[in-house]
Order: sequence, then C-alpha cells, then structure tokens
Amino acid sequence: MFRPPNPLPPPATIRQSPFRSAIGLLPAILLLIGVTAGNAAEPIDIEADRAAFDERAGTSLFQGDVRLRRGNLTISADKITLYRKGGRLERATAEGKPARYTQKLPDGETVHAEAQTIEYLPLGEELRLIGSAELRRGKNRFIGERIIYHLGSDRVEASGNGGGKQRVHAVIYPDEAP
Repeated sequence: MFRPPNPLPPPATIRQSPFRSAIGLLPAILLLIGVTAGNAAEPIDIEADRAAFDERAGTSLFQGDVRLRRGNLTISADKITLYRKGGRLERATAEGKPARYTQKLPDGETVHAEAQTIEYLPLGEELRLIGSAELRRGKNRFIGERIIYHLGSDRVEASGNGGGKQRVHAVIYPDEAP
C-alpha cells in the first residue's frame, strides 16, 4: 500500500521571496510536501496571486490559484495556509474546488489525492482529506466524504457522510508478486 517519503528534508530555498519572514516558512513548506530522495536537490517553487505572512500568529497564507511544486510533487489549491507554533509546523491546510496533491514515487507509481480540504498534521503523521475525498496510488482507490491517511503506519480510514447518501467506495488490487 502507501509508503510515504522520508519527511526529513534537506535545506532548500524559496525563490523570489522578498519577505524576511518567508525564511521561517521554509521548514513548514518542506514538511508539507514530503521530500523524496529524487526531490532532494530540487528547488521549491510556489506561485499564488497573493501571499501574507503573520509572524506573531505563526501563519502564512497563499491565495489565488496556488501552485506548490518540488521535483515530481505538485499541490494545487485556491488557498494554502501554514500554521506554526514555536517555529514548528502544526498544520498545513489546502482548500479548493478541489484541492489536489500529486506525487510520482521512485517505484514509478503515482499518488493522487483530492478533496475540498486537505490537511497535513506532521506530529500525528496524518493526511486528512475532507469533502468529496479521493485517494489513489496506482490502481488502488478510496473514495468517501472523509479519508484519513496515517503516513507512519500506512493505514487508510474512510467514511461517508453519515446520512447514507454517500458511502465509502474502495477498489483494491492485491499484490501480484508471490
């Protein structure tokens, strides 16, 4: 099933950032995007219509057709907000119609995730997909109103909307190797 990339990234730079507070943003962005060995030497490229940094509140907000790229990984959303406390990333939230996450893994498979809201919680090693959520790796696919992917234990939890109108749908291909 899913094997997330090593979350401990090497140093990198944010291109074209005139803000001093953007330097404090770097660890949050690196944790958000989950660096793979193939991405280690790649720069981080963030594009948005607007950006705001509030050092006291520990938030960084990117709005308007936000694109975050690093190597073979892309996150796109209408808005990405990073929440930090004590210099550490507590939560990163991508919102869109839908927000999308795509990454090609070293084994050649591609991970796709999309939802109205995508939350990354590094301390709990969780990726939460909320609202019309879908998670795919290769041919395997999970669909539900809410999906929680536990990165450290490689577990997926999915739930419908509780009213029976949307149930969980999973398509799982068993390993073909003996």
